[in-house]
Amino acid sequence: MLELDLNSPPQLNIGIFTDSYTPYISGVVRSIETFRKDLERLGHKIYIFAPDYPKAKPEKNVFRYLSLPAPTQPGFFFPIPLSFRLSFTVNNLKLDIVHVHTPFLMGSLGAAMARRFNLPLLFTYHTLYQNYTHYLPMGRSISTHLIRNWNKYFCNRCDMIIAPSLFVKELIHDSGVTKPVHIIPTGINVEDYCGNDKLWLKKRYGIDPGEKIILHVGRLAREKNIGFIIDAMAELLKNTSGFKLVIVGTGTEEDELKLLCSQKNIDRHVIFTGRVTYEELLKCYAGGDIFAFASRSETQGIVLIEAKASGMPIVALDSPCMAEILTHGEDGFLVESRDTFVQKVRFLLDNEDRAREMGNKARTNAAAFSAPILAEKLEQVYYYTLLQKKDEYTREGAGSTAK
Repeated sequence: MLELDLNSPPQLNIGIFTDSYTPYISGVVRSIETFRKDLERLGHKIYIFAPDYPKAKPEKNVFRYLSLPAPTQPGFFFPIPLSFRLSFTVNNLKLDIVHVHTPFLMGSLGAAMARRFNLPLLFTYHTLYQNYTHYLPMGRSISTHLIRNWNKYFCNRCDMIIAPSLFVKELIHDSGVTKPVHIIPTGINVEDYCGNDKLWLKKRYGIDPGEKIILHVGRLAREKNIGFIIDAMAELLKNTSGFKLVIVGTGTEEDELKLLCSQKNIDRHVIFTGRVTYEELLKCYAGGDIFAFASRSETQGIVLIEAKASGMPIVALDSPCMAEILTHGEDGFLVESRDTFVQKVRFLLDNEDRAREMGNKARTNAAAFSAPILAEKLEQVYYYTLLQKKDEYTREGAGSTAK
């Protein structure tokens, strides 16, 4: 067991187990990469145990596992969590903590290693998996029940749970989980979103300089509810003009969303960028005037924080999670219906001064999600969990001796 003196905190060797990783793009991958960078800056060593992908490049301290393509989710691969050398590897790396980012394949493997070597086990509850059963080929109602029960069982095996929002923390406790939960959202490098070329997006896609841009960023998937935004824009176009809807990202619903635009006869008002690089993404954010978001399955909503850091007011469908990121009427609007969504977007298009004021407030508020600050919070949770595990180990040893 690692000796821990908080007057001189030690460097930690942290094992991250995840069912998704680069080059796959998701909020989970983004979270892992963001925290990894800042934890390494703080002096810790991070080791990633993740699925292999056809285009994955070898990386230092990343251990890849044979994987199979998911039949209902193109681009996603299921890792096969088997390795005859894993125990040797974990022991050789002298891991201090196991941090899993899934309760399933690689997460269960990480939990087994934590139990075998008596290491603290942390789990970040990124995803409301019961909202993603549409990716399963059959038995969705049964699957939802099984997933909830498994989540509860898995969480209660952990020493500490990380929730990205208060909303998720309350869901975890309400499900019957008794283990401690800390709220640590994924942060962003706020400075990356300042000073980028505001004209790049219009030049790149041939948008008239006088037109405004309503921006959406995210994976093009059913749970993101992008069809709602397209429907709202079609309604907005009935009596408002002078804007383009720019949808940044790729995903399984791309063709269906393009077809929806065609059916509503708004093709020439909607631009799909496809996949963009990180540098291009920053320029997309810089070029947006209003950020539109309709997902109600989020556990945090990183793209909203990025939009705020870029100085955009936001119009989003209301949900408990969104209310933790946006302050209604201050840096965005939270709405309940399509008609109200359209009304608020129109208000921001017609009132440039108010939109600019809200965008400036959004940029100021985004500072609370600074990645380095949140990484330091996670570091403190690591130390706290180590101390708790050490106390537990000491008590168990004393009990054994007493017997």
